[in-house]
Amino acid sequence: MNSYAKYIEAIIEQEPENKLLEASAMYKKSFGTVPEISYYKTLERMSKQGILVHLTKGIYYRPKKSRFGPVPISEKEIISHYIREGQGIVVGYRLYNQKGLTTQISKRVEVLSTVVSEQKKNIRNVCVKNSGIALTEETIPVIETMEILQNYRSIENISKSALAVYMREFASRYSDSAAVFVLRNRKYKKSTIAFLESFLNYLGIENTLYQFLSALSSYAIPRMEEFYESARA
Repeated sequence: MNSYAKYIEAIIEQEPENKLLEASAMYKKSFGTVPEISYYKTLERMSKQGILVHLTKGIYYRPKKSRFGPVPISEKEIISHYIREGQGIVVGYRLYNQKGLTTQISKRVEVLSTVVSEQKKNIRNVCVKNSGIALTEETIPVIETMEILQNYRSIENISKSALAVYMREFASRYSDSAAVFVLRNRKYKKSTIAFLESFLNYLGIENTLYQFLSALSSYAIPRMEEFYESARA
């Protein structure tokens, strides 16, 4: 084993077990003086020896050992890597379920994160997408709401009355500046923006979302009475 390989192994073996290790990020942080080809060959050899597990392209982890053998990394550990320290949020059915909009669940977990370097990364049942913007107390509620409204028609068994309650709560703490910032930096359908505007207008909340819409266009969105008549029923 050459000195480069020994150095790489020594550094990697200091990493916690069952923690995601991103090869490119590790290289930039700790192995800049090592030839890149030597670095990746060492990772490949360590994977063959079982010192590392190659999870997906560019992603590894040091497996936790038990008396029964290696303990595979869990879904929770994968998700935690991408949402740690407020750098990511879970969306999709986990979000809809958490907000009480549906009782349906999905094996697939969707995450928006500032940690992932690519636009999209699939790791087992976890799909991680680049959020494109910082996730803050102001932007997170807007992003969550836009994700819900954008997927409204495809959410199985969605409760209209629950969505009405959710939107009333969202409207009570609505920040137009945060919404404008999100919409300038993340792509959402015009009809989704019109859907949010319709809720806000119905609830009497001032907003400037018209700037993202065309006055000459008619957007296919539900009538607000569908939700609030449902909520009163």
